[in-house]
Amino acid sequence: MNKRLFAVIALILALSITLTAASYAAGTTQAKEGFGTKMKNFWRNLLGYPAKVTEQSASVVADTGKRGVNVVTKEVKRVAEVTSGDVAKTKELVTEPITGTAETGYKAVEGTIKVPSEAAKEDAPSEGTATQNK
Repeated sequence: MNKRLFAVIALILALSITLTAASYAAGTTQAKEGFGTKMKNFWRNLLGYPAKVTEQSASVVADTGKRGVNVVTKEVKRVAEVTSGDVAKTKELVTEPITGTAETGYKAVEGTIKVPSEAAKEDAPSEGTATQNK
């Protein structure tokens, strides 16, 4: 009975040492970040995401407003051209606001759809952080 118990304990010990060595080797080759660095990055990403979403959303809204102003400006120019006697521009007077509004709407929707993925992108680590982790 004693020999059997000793063999089981020796087998468990050998298995434990093997698993510990494998775990240590995998941990040192996968990531050289410490636990504190991982936690700091987690909180930075967690709290930074809403700020990035707000920044991206503001950019989309500003771009949409700018496009809308351009559509109105072109329409005013067309009205001035048609009323001053350039009847050939009548077609543009009708079609440009429609196409301009459609393009503005398309770009607004496209920008809004991209906001979450753009905000979720992680920033490239700066050289100061890359050298600290080595």
